[in-house]
Amino acid sequence: MSRRRLMVVGPIGAGKTALLRALGLTSCSSKTEAISFCGDAVDTPGEFFEIPRFYHTLITNSARASTVLLVADPKRPVRFPSMFVKAMRGSVIGVVTKADLASEQELDRAARALQGAGVREIYRVSSVSGQGIQDLARRLGLEGQTP
Repeated sequence: MSRRRLMVVGPIGAGKTALLRALGLTSCSSKTEAISFCGDAVDTPGEFFEIPRFYHTLITNSARASTVLLVADPKRPVRFPSMFVKAMRGSVIGVVTKADLASEQELDRAARALQGAGVREIYRVSSVSGQGIQDLARRLGLEGQTP
């Protein structure tokens, strides 16, 4: 694969599509109902993460991405399968969204959940306020693409 493609995975309402918009990778604003390939982004429905029988679909499609962002919403506790990232084919970066709305305790809890899934590198961001987006974009090599 010659292109860098980014895939977002996480529960319903975690802000996956909003994150892709904030990174300048999609202009879509509607609910993702199926795996969507849009340029350099792969957007996945939260249901595919929340219903284990769909894990194989996420894992298979991770082969089409150079990087997978595993997204956690600090306002809604979620349990990630232990060492879930081992099944992903690309490198995996954890992203705690809604950093502008959550307490430090909620942010830490979300980060620990990502660590339990095997994530080693975690960013705290807000797609609304822009907090942390530039740092994540820089890490992903997307400087100059973010709005």
